[in-house]
Amino acid sequence: MTLSESAEKGRSAASAAAFFCGTGAVLSLLTLNIPLAIIGFWAANGIKKGNFASRNIGVLLRIADIPFMLIIWFAVKTAGAPELLNTIITAVMAVAALIDIMTLIVLMNKNLKQYLREMSGTESGKDD
Repeated sequence: MTLSESAEKGRSAASAAAFFCGTGAVLSLLTLNIPLAIIGFWAANGIKKGNFASRNIGVLLRIADIPFMLIIWFAVKTAGAPELLNTIITAVMAVAALIDIMTLIVLMNKNLKQYLREMSGTESGKDD
């Protein structure tokens, strides 16, 4: 199978996107959000294989994860937790938000989109 030049560049972006989606899924496990973690691992695997729908699910998961993290952060802050726990939760949430934002940036890469289009086109038997 021959890919265009931009799709070849998108192949490395797909690896990075899959890594970030997997990392986001692990962070979801830490907050005991099991359904989001399972879907996140599925999306990471699909992005590696070149599935365009997985990329779309990955974008939706990362967008949905940010308000969820804010709710957890606010709940811990208002629960009267010790200062050390507040500091740890704030640091973890900041890292998780950074990973979510980096994942969204990688998933919006035009070379990645081209790679996924071409890979999805070959799976369905289309010739573009």
